[in-house]
Amino acid sequence: MKQIFKGFLFLLLCTTLCHTTRADEKVNVTKQGTIRGRVIDATKQTLPGASIYIEKLHTGVTSDVNGFYTFSNLDPGTYTVKVSYVGYSPVELKITIPAGRTLEKDVVLNEGLELQEVVVGGAFQGQRRAINSQKNNLGVTNVVSADQVGKFPDSNIGDALKRISGINVQYDQGEARFGQVRGTSADLSSVTINGNRIPSAEGDTRNVQLDLIPADMIQTIEVNKVITPDMDADAIGGSINLVTKNSPYKRFISATAGTGYNWISDKAQLNLGFTYGDRFFNDKLGVMLSASYQNSPSGSDDVEFVWDRDVETGELAITDYQVRQYYVTRERQSYSAALDYVLNENHKLTFKGIFNNRNDWENRYRLTVKGINLEEDENGNEYCSINNKGTMRIQTKGGTPDNRNARLERQRTMDFTLGGEHLFGKLNMDWSLNYAKASEERPNERYIDYQLKKQKFDMDLSDERKPLLTPQAGSVMYLNDDFSLKEVTEQQEDIQEKDFKAKFDFLLPLKKGAFGNTLRFGFKEVHKTKDKEIDFYEYSPKDEDAFDKASLAAAVDQNRDGFIPGEQYKVGSFVSKEYLGHLDLNNASLFEKEQVAEELATNFKAKETVTSGYVRFDQKLGSDWDLMLGLRLENTHVKYSGSQYDEDEDKTTRTPYESDSYLNVLPSVLAKWNVNDDFKLRASFTNTISRPKYSALAPNVTIKRSDNSISVGNPSLKPTISYNFDLNGEYYFKSIGLVSAGVFYKKINDFIVDQTLRNYNYNGTSYTKFSQPRNSGNANLLGVELAYQRDFGFIAPALKCIGFYGTYTYSYSRVEDFNFEGRENESGLRLPGSPEHTANASLFFDKAGVNIRLSYNYASAFIDEMGSEKFYDRYYDAVNYMDVNASYTFGKKLKTTFYAEATNLLNQPLRYYQGEKDRTMQSENYGVKVNAGVKVTF
Repeated sequence: MKQIFKGFLFLLLCTTLCHTTRADEKVNVTKQGTIRGRVIDATKQTLPGASIYIEKLHTGVTSDVNGFYTFSNLDPGTYTVKVSYVGYSPVELKITIPAGRTLEKDVVLNEGLELQEVVVGGAFQGQRRAINSQKNNLGVTNVVSADQVGKFPDSNIGDALKRISGINVQYDQGEARFGQVRGTSADLSSVTINGNRIPSAEGDTRNVQLDLIPADMIQTIEVNKVITPDMDADAIGGSINLVTKNSPYKRFISATAGTGYNWISDKAQLNLGFTYGDRFFNDKLGVMLSASYQNSPSGSDDVEFVWDRDVETGELAITDYQVRQYYVTRERQSYSAALDYVLNENHKLTFKGIFNNRNDWENRYRLTVKGINLEEDENGNEYCSINNKGTMRIQTKGGTPDNRNARLERQRTMDFTLGGEHLFGKLNMDWSLNYAKASEERPNERYIDYQLKKQKFDMDLSDERKPLLTPQAGSVMYLNDDFSLKEVTEQQEDIQEKDFKAKFDFLLPLKKGAFGNTLRFGFKEVHKTKDKEIDFYEYSPKDEDAFDKASLAAAVDQNRDGFIPGEQYKVGSFVSKEYLGHLDLNNASLFEKEQVAEELATNFKAKETVTSGYVRFDQKLGSDWDLMLGLRLENTHVKYSGSQYDEDEDKTTRTPYESDSYLNVLPSVLAKWNVNDDFKLRASFTNTISRPKYSALAPNVTIKRSDNSISVGNPSLKPTISYNFDLNGEYYFKSIGLVSAGVFYKKINDFIVDQTLRNYNYNGTSYTKFSQPRNSGNANLLGVELAYQRDFGFIAPALKCIGFYGTYTYSYSRVEDFNFEGRENESGLRLPGSPEHTANASLFFDKAGVNIRLSYNYASAFIDEMGSEKFYDRYYDAVNYMDVNASYTFGKKLKTTFYAEATNLLNQPLRYYQGEKDRTMQSENYGVKVNAGVKVTF
């Protein structure tokens, strides 16, 4: 299959080069020329999305994300070139094209007269860059510039994304982690850096952790909701492209210092940032270097419940009850570099690299009452029978003194790209070689767990949002001499994903004028490897009595005043993190060490090669219509090996490598109608895919004896396929702002969900819980997107300093052909991970250097996991977030900004519920966070 790809692309390249050679023969007669340059403003900041138009030729181009533009294959002579940009006065230039040469011409735009009262660098400038970039795109795109991000209290990329229409984010420890685009789960969208998909640092997902990347390291966020054939096709919801900082037009220096506070951790935060850019050697070499450091102590107050029903009476009951206290410190370090070297006016070399490191130190103190109201039948199957008895478990999570006696999760991502931009006569060629790596390490992750069986409790279920368990007389909730050691464990984890990519793109202008056209084509090859290795040991003290005595003497009360879920929940006392961290577990005179084989059955190795090629034909139909026809081919070859646990022999063995290959043929059609300069209509059909997770494909069999459950991989999974239709209209106001409305439809086939069955017989053995990923059916997704942003100057000039930004997305999804055992005939099921409503609103004031912004985000509840029946379905609850931030900027040569912000003012928890909205499964609370600091730009 690879040979077919390469032969096809080689033939296309040869044909193009022959065409170019024949054209060059004519060029030798006419000696056609080229004009290239960069569009900037008066402060020497680049302007992406500027329109550059030659009236005589009825031909125009748009400056790219870094402000560059190119006109090639022009007959010698003098032309009038018009350059326009929202919020700036248009410029007309007389340019003489030299024969057979390339002319370099930068264009400087000045503030529009109607905007002179606005301070440059305020919210308006950020909106200008975003609006211009998406205005001239062929597909449906939302753009957020660095200036815009700086006006919101967003510490990482995930927080910035939640401001974009059609995007919802899911949280972890109070920070946005995964992004959901257009009512689809995070698995169905991609995250790229400079157009290359980022590998994931986690073992069980392809999703990229957005909280790894600080917001101040990114120049632009592009959300492409319509995928063109020159983009990777694995983006059913959309593609989130993070554009790192590019080399500057002139010297640029910026520094940031700030601090913050969180009431759960009761500790201060630290935020530092620095950026330096300049050009050297007569502007041939451009360099941009950036660094960011964040240290954020925080935490969360958490309660969790598992619900069931009495098998005889149907009475509601709880089988698992947990109260958790988390203390977390997250340290982020991020470094980026961008270089470009201009060989001559037709050839340039580029390099971009970014490295992100996040250290996550976590201590968790967990009180569990396990197995409440559960009995076993003669076959060992568990069933619910209300008896109000359960086992108390008291667990401390920590690490070694080298890791602050906490569990350290170190996640790293790096992405390095070497590329070139070349012009050979009429033919433009861009190439890039990319290496990316993501890793997660958890060294010496330790747990100590004490238990007390057959405890009696009273259960108050009158308020299902806040169920409460209290001990009956003679039962205890605090660690004491009645408890016995359940286990002491230590785990080592190492997950790595590596990507090697080679990409070549070609652009050939075929015809100029009102009916001009261009041909683009290219190919890409990506080699991926992903390895997950866990080593797990259980330790038994040789003198258990002495060990228990020392452990219980080290108990510490972890109850915290102001526990957010409610003072009625008591987390209790626990073995201290210092005691756990200092245990000499590898001392053979103190402990016996045993490897736990079933814990190793999640290990896997995967290799994936994706070879792709595309052809894209762009045709202008007069001055008002643009049409694009495209075809992309992607061939995927996967090879993977898993692990299987044999409970009879109590050992885990590696499975042989299995492999699979498949080819996706992906057509696309896009059209854009420029009704006038301010009103744009877009329509498109695209075909996209989503590949299964590596961990889902791996032929693993994992048995957890602690709860008699089994999970099984599924090598026969097929990729999810989507057929997408979009219609979108945008009107751009003469002042800065826009209103847009769009409708989209996705026909999604073979979506993947983990099927969970209860009391399931697998290979002759009965398990309480069985789980396996599978292609679960097809779904229809219909959505509507609305957006509005504008200042109030159209009401009265005095109100120009006040503005509003708002978005709303409605998505309707229905599942067809659902094939879960026992649920085949259900109707009205929504697609997992699909909120019905999402909305964002922001009211801002910006005048004389003062900027104040109040922001609100909403997303409705959605089904997150599907159980064996509706009663066991898990839902991610609706969220309401409100943030406020203010800043004051002064100075010109030394621009200084003081800022202050407060997030999560509504104290929104991460909440899951089971089956019914008021039936809490989990409520994790983070409290309000505040930050303040100063930023200086030279």
